[in-house]
Amino acid sequence: MLQIRWRGLAAALLSGAALLLAPSAHAQTTSYPSRPVRLVVGFPPGGGVDVIARLFADKLSQSLGQSVVVENRPGAAGAIAGRQVAGAEPDGHTVLINSNSMVINVIMSPNPGLNIERELKPIATVAPQSIIFTAAPDLPVASLPELIALARSRPLLYGSSGVGSVPHLIVEYLFTSLAQTRMEHVPYQGAAQALTGAMAGQVQVASVTTPPAVPLVQAGKLKGLAVTSAARAATLPTVPTVAEAGYPGFAVNVWTGFFMPAATPPQIVARFEKEVLAVAALPEIKDKLANLGFDTQTTASEQFARDLGDEIKRWSDVVQKAKLTTQ
Repeated sequence: MLQIRWRGLAAALLSGAALLLAPSAHAQTTSYPSRPVRLVVGFPPGGGVDVIARLFADKLSQSLGQSVVVENRPGAAGAIAGRQVAGAEPDGHTVLINSNSMVINVIMSPNPGLNIERELKPIATVAPQSIIFTAAPDLPVASLPELIALARSRPLLYGSSGVGSVPHLIVEYLFTSLAQTRMEHVPYQGAAQALTGAMAGQVQVASVTTPPAVPLVQAGKLKGLAVTSAARAATLPTVPTVAEAGYPGFAVNVWTGFFMPAATPPQIVARFEKEVLAVAALPEIKDKLANLGFDTQTTASEQFARDLGDEIKRWSDVVQKAKLTTQ
């Protein structure tokens, strides 16, 4: 009889504890965010990902009811920021905004210190960007075929936003694998730095995401030779696509993705995803993105996770065939 009473008491205590814990867990998600949110950017100021981060941070601050603070953590093509967020408290107050350059860098690194699929939770992608090949004004080329021909006749240097970035790998794939020539790579910390390097004559070519290059090409400070999207950029209608320049079917974009630590509660992830997609759908945001040279497509979390897995497989194959490494 005593045993039965003790069991009953134990059950009552456990039930009471569950009731006490449930409201606190519920409060954790319904009160989110309870303090400012850090939006950690994998690249320095001035590049496409940074532009998106600052554009969205303003609107997210309004919709979330807390400040959203942009924090740049450049290096290793976004992988440094990825590792920082993966190790952060999984409470939704530290969010990563990065590109698929992070994916490539992790694939290329012998010791990446980050497993993207296991340690990060994909939330959404917004504002995909094409890549543009730009040349210094005094380089004697006016098209991608002419650049390839020049690269076969003399050494050329090209700058990108870092080792393992999409702009880096695209050059290696297009020039080395497809065109059977090569240019020497000079890695910079971001797109803005690579573009400055091309204008200053440190490199002859810059391979970067299109948006930060648009005003420089429009002003004649750099020559736009080709973009990697399936269609020409609306902001640079005279710049042909790589497909038009002799490589049919060639189309690659850089996505801008939001992530949280993998263990973040689903309710918090869902709340942030909802707000991000709502901001992306605002007419004023769409207009700004289009004027800056971005696409306005979005991808929700479930599809983003599937696409991420496919992309890891695809880039792994490219890296293996090209024998690329960060070392």
